Amino acid sequence: MIRDSENMEPLVAEATSLLKSLSHPDRLMICCQLRGGEMAVSELEADLGIPQPRLSRELAKLREEGVLTARRDARQVFYTLSDTRAHSMVDAICSVMLGKQADPDVRMTQTAKARN
Repeated sequence: MIRDSENMEPLVAEATSLLKSLSHPDRLMICCQLRGGEMAVSELEADLGIPQPRLSRELAKLREEGVLTARRDARQVFYTLSDTRAHSMVDAICSVMLGKQADPDVRMTQTAKARN
């Protein structure tokens, strides 16, 4: 048990903020998808089946909250998880969702979603 509450408060605030960012189903699916590395918006749209306007809105929220970083290459925008803490939290949540150790290389596809 941690007894140093003064030192814990900023960490708890950061964890709470990250959990709030992940509390929307689309945002959590996006982050789970990005565990395996950088992806273009078009890849996320195809794999997750989230309509482009809604996907863009949720990506913008995650970027504004510091969960994702974006990189533009010509006409494509690529997203990745921003840091190791965000990545670790997403890995933990995805592991719980899957009921086992989540493999970061496994990404949801429309085919996989249709079977579930």
